[in-house]
This record gives sequence, structure tokens and C-alpha cells, in this order.
Amino acid sequence: MQEGGLANPPLSEKGVVYLFAGLTPTGDDMARSGMFSLTQYIRAAGVRADVYNPVNWKEAADNFLAQPNRTETPVAVAGYSLGGNAATQFADRLQTAGVPVQTLLVFEGYKPTPVPCNVRRAIDMYGSDGLFSLSSRLRPQKTFTGRLETVDWSKLHKNGRHDHLGVSKEPAALEYVQHALIGDNQVREIASSPDEANCFARS
Repeated sequence: MQEGGLANPPLSEKGVVYLFAGLTPTGDDMARSGMFSLTQYIRAAGVRADVYNPVNWKEAADNFLAQPNRTETPVAVAGYSLGGNAATQFADRLQTAGVPVQTLLVFEGYKPTPVPCNVRRAIDMYGSDGLFSLSSRLRPQKTFTGRLETVDWSKLHKNGRHDHLGVSKEPAALEYVQHALIGDNQVREIASSPDEANCFARS
């Protein structure tokens, strides 16, 4: 987990955002990553935000599940590149514990696993006009009943950086991600589907 930067607000009813950077060498503190910049924007809004190396997705999930008020705390997750795979696995770990994920967003996600049924809103963000892309489209599990949105960043923001590496530090892209995850200084809460109870009954 990345330390430093703005003071991280305590876990509260405002919720918590978990972010996963792209490929990160062991020992790199991720302070130069776009995902660390994103934590600073979210913390400035008064919402707790942590960024992890993608290989530590299970540690991140277990840290959240160890909280006594985990079922009452809105949680959102986002991942860039290899972090997209980590974000979907993180969500799946929460599904087995009966915890909903309000929003899961991947951008330029590298081989993300299928979106589990506890995700209420999933956003697949990519750039089709970039010089190159390593991303794969998000796919839902068969039991998924939430909303799956596809966002072609190159069509949404004509003047932005759309390639796999550039988008991770594109200020407008990070602002888009921030507003997709939080609003009114808290994690956006998404209405559950009627079948969400069945999702947790299977866990």
C-alpha cells in the first residue's frame, strides 16, 4: 500500500476507494503513478483512498474485510492495466464475504477476470484511437445483474492521451475516474438489483 501524500481520511460512512496501479516492480512506492495522483484527488474530497501494487490485491481485500463495519461501508475499486485484473479479483474476494462493490472501473485493463455478481456498476474504460493498447474488454460472470458500461476514452475526450501508457497520467482521464467513483464527497452508492440477495446466497 502506498504511504505519503495528503493525510488519508479514516474509514467512515463516506466509504473507501481501493486503487490498483499497473505493473509495478517490487519495492516501487508508486508515488509517480497516475493511480497515486488519483488517491490525492479523492483524499482531498474527504474520502479514504489507498493504492496497491496489483500483486497485493488479496492483502487489500483482507484489510477491508478485517474492518468491523465492512458491510456498512460503501466501497469502490478501480485498476489500470494489470491493476484491472487485480480490481476484478478484489471484487470477487468481497463477493465471497457478502460485501457489495458500488462501482468497479478498469481502464486499459489487462486481462481482467469476469465481473462478479456483487458489483453494482462496472465501467470498462479504454482508448480505441491510441497508438497501442494492451487492454481486454470487461466480461460479466453469468450471474452478474448490475450495470456494465463501456467508455471509449478516445471518443469521449478527443484531445486526451489515449495510448495504454499515456492515459494512466492523463489529468482529464483521472478526473473522469474520480467522478465515476465518488460524488458529493463520498463513494457513489448504486442501487442494488433485485437479484443481489441471490448473489450472496451463493457465496
